[in-house]
Amino acid sequence: MTTQSGHRQPNWVRLLPCTAALAALAVAALPTLLYPLTRDQGAYAYIANLMMKGGVPYRDALDLKPPAVYLAYGLAFALFGRSEFAIRLFDVLYALVSGASIYLLAHEVFQDRRISALSAWIYAFCYYLWIHFYAVANPESFMVPVLTTSVLGTVRALRAPSKNALFLTGVAGGFAFWFKPTAAVVVLAALAWMVIKMWQEQRRMSPVLRNFTFVILGGLLGLLPIGLYLYGHGLRELIELWRDYGTGAYLGARGLALGEGPLAVLDVIMGYVRHWQLLVWLSLAGMSGILMRHERYGGGGAVVVYLVSTLAATLAQGKLFEYHWIPVLAPAAILAAIALAGLASEVSGPSKNLLRTQLSAWRDTDMRTLFAAIVLVGLLLWTGYDQLARYRQMAAYLAGRMSEEQYYAQFDIGTDFSRMGTLRAAAYLREHTEPDETVLIWGAEPLVHFLAQRRSATKYIFSYMLVGDDGSPRLKARRQDFLDDVRKAEPAYVVLVERDITPLTPAGSLAQLDEFPAFKILLGTAYYRDAQVEDYLFYRRKARDRASFVTSDEESFICQG
Repeated sequence: MTTQSGHRQPNWVRLLPCTAALAALAVAALPTLLYPLTRDQGAYAYIANLMMKGGVPYRDALDLKPPAVYLAYGLAFALFGRSEFAIRLFDVLYALVSGASIYLLAHEVFQDRRISALSAWIYAFCYYLWIHFYAVANPESFMVPVLTTSVLGTVRALRAPSKNALFLTGVAGGFAFWFKPTAAVVVLAALAWMVIKMWQEQRRMSPVLRNFTFVILGGLLGLLPIGLYLYGHGLRELIELWRDYGTGAYLGARGLALGEGPLAVLDVIMGYVRHWQLLVWLSLAGMSGILMRHERYGGGGAVVVYLVSTLAATLAQGKLFEYHWIPVLAPAAILAAIALAGLASEVSGPSKNLLRTQLSAWRDTDMRTLFAAIVLVGLLLWTGYDQLARYRQMAAYLAGRMSEEQYYAQFDIGTDFSRMGTLRAAAYLREHTEPDETVLIWGAEPLVHFLAQRRSATKYIFSYMLVGDDGSPRLKARRQDFLDDVRKAEPAYVVLVERDITPLTPAGSLAQLDEFPAFKILLGTAYYRDAQVEDYLFYRRKARDRASFVTSDEESFICQG
């Protein structure tokens, strides 16, 4: 690159923007390496650790999530060791993989490396900076690369009809299914967009429809590896779990909306809009540019469809949890890059010389562009100011001016989650049990099992699967299965949890204990109160001559009653 006087820029000047961008990503990512794991992440970690020791998902530990997330956690453990830090480091690096897939899609659509690189950077930067600690490292974040690849395949097939491109769409879509079945919404929407575009361009449809066979074949191939593993390792149990529980109590549970009706949902959505306002407005501006200049951004419709379909998939789940929105970041980042590129083009004018003087740029820029630039800079400053507190805390913690307890207090979620409480509960179990002894936690705290490295006495690592409609024969069967597990394993400790309020346990797991009298009787006869660590109540198994485990016949009678 040369200046107006014809002199070539020094290499360090040309590398400066790239260096600054990478430095900004590093700064944004650094605090995430210190994030604690929370409830859902603890379940993934526990099950992945169990699988690495020969356990089987859905047979040895029940969770409603599809299995790909456990494999992702297992890969993190294999690469970096079995720790919380391993997950956080893997998640940081995986976001860069997601960014790379976004780069490829943006480049395929717009054929512009600057827009592509900016799209990838925006995704990674927003993911590190804005997604909270309890939402990262979830299935939705891990499926972004494969979901984006499926859209990439449809764009390539539209640009130059190709069986390989459609096969790629199918493979990526099939694999994404194992992260979250809602991936099918995005894949089907992208394929529908491709067919509509071909019809509008008056192409022959019969070859296109014949090539859809390759989408199906690719989808089967994407499903096959994990499907084959599950065939002998928990597939039947997963199907039964979704049939018995996932399609009933789980779907009926309320998410983040505090009331009924569209206004309650809108209130939650507007909370996300306020939090992500910079990205929201930029992506809306980019989408408007694509829709108004569709002859210039013909393939840009795929990105718009990607955005709309991810929004639809998020809303269809009904819970509105933050991690459900993560796939939306991918198309939003591309659209935001389009808006920023357009704004930069307006400010710099027709000249391609990037060292043009600021005075000349301002003279050639109209007031609308200046206003947009001022608003953008203001939003950037506002966003940066919101993040200053956590960077100050991180610096104080790393410098030794803040204790671990003080630092991690910022991650406490009301009375529901306490990082230090979880660590202390896990430490108590490690100190008072042997590695081969089992533990039962009545609640939703599999993270304690993982941190303590103590196996659960039952596959029911979430107690909310054992409460609900007492008249349900399936619930009675689950309860009997649970009691059989406990009687067989005779866990060294039963741990009750206070104030662990979730959408699935609105009154807390301790209050739900009264709904399961057979287990409550077993607890009272075979265990005694030993200690309390914050919200964790520890009940130790009585000595054999003092214990009085309820017999199987007595359990059946109590359950039926």
